Amino acid sequence: MSVEGKVVLITGSSSPVGIRLAELFVESGALTALSVRRSRDVETLQRRFFDRPTPPLILRCDLQQEEEIVRAVHRVVDRYGRIDVVINAVSITGPKLPVINYPVDPWRNVLATNLTGAYLVCREALPWMERQGGGSIINVTSAWGSQIKPQGGAFIISTQALEGLTQLLAAEHRGTGVRINSVEIPGGLTGDAAEDAQWTLPFLWLASDEAGNVTGRKIQAMGFKQPASKTPVN
Repeated sequence: MSVEGKVVLITGSSSPVGIRLAELFVESGALTALSVRRSRDVETLQRRFFDRPTPPLILRCDLQQEEEIVRAVHRVVDRYGRIDVVINAVSITGPKLPVINYPVDPWRNVLATNLTGAYLVCREALPWMERQGGGSIINVTSAWGSQIKPQGGAFIISTQALEGLTQLLAAEHRGTGVRINSVEIPGGLTGDAAEDAQWTLPFLWLASDEAGNVTGRKIQAMGFKQPASKTPVN
């Protein structure tokens, strides 16, 4: 599952999930670009990775701002000449309230970040991937959002919609060499090393050429077993 030399953009890189994915791909030899919303997170990640042989490109990008997303993707291509993998890992939960009591501003905030932000990143990255003949987009969802539960609010809606976006993009780009899949991670990750090794495994696989025929799949991170060979498109 080699990703060495692949250009990987990870959004939401200041979150626990995003940081672990950033470490995983930096350690695996990828040319990594990390997107964060706040300036202080840029500085934190610069300190965290400054001594790596190939430090990542760290970008400040508010995923609720279309022009910042356009600029960020162009910066990645300007730096590395291509973009091979996009991991949409940003996610905010918002309040846990019944829909009829849900304030409209948090509702818009959650959907704008979790869904519209991912859509815009995909929209900007896909033309580059098609021109270069291939790429992999991985949308991160949560087991907490995959089941309809009372008071799940905008988070559940955004998760369900992101799965729909994944399937739609996969159908629209089938045959182009670009693969779009989702990985459902468990809620309440503890940071345990064995647990990390389990839930991060499908990200490396989907980013690698070994998953070159896989698109339109929803993969549950826990319990994932790497196929012995390339899996047919389904």
